[in-house]
Amino acid sequence: MKIDKVSGGHVPQTSFSQSSSTVRSAPELKAVPKATMTANTAAIERAQAEMAKLPDVDMAKVEKVKDALVKGEIKLDTKALSHAIMQFHTGHES
Repeated sequence: MKIDKVSGGHVPQTSFSQSSSTVRSAPELKAVPKATMTANTAAIERAQAEMAKLPDVDMAKVEKVKDALVKGEIKLDTKALSHAIMQFHTGHES
């Protein structure tokens, strides 16, 4: 949900100040056993190889949708589509 206006007309400003200038160190990382890393890496590589075999676009589905649009089986609301595209790319409602 997006809030554009605040009722009452006034939003108090808050200022933050840092009380100390100490720098925190990063938390310690625990070592992962090499066998676990190798198993994870192998699984990822297998998944990537399977994904590489798949087409980027399922052209059969694209053709079915095109045919349905041509036949009038699917109604395309261009106003709603353009609104959704603008909202997605700008983050604003038009």
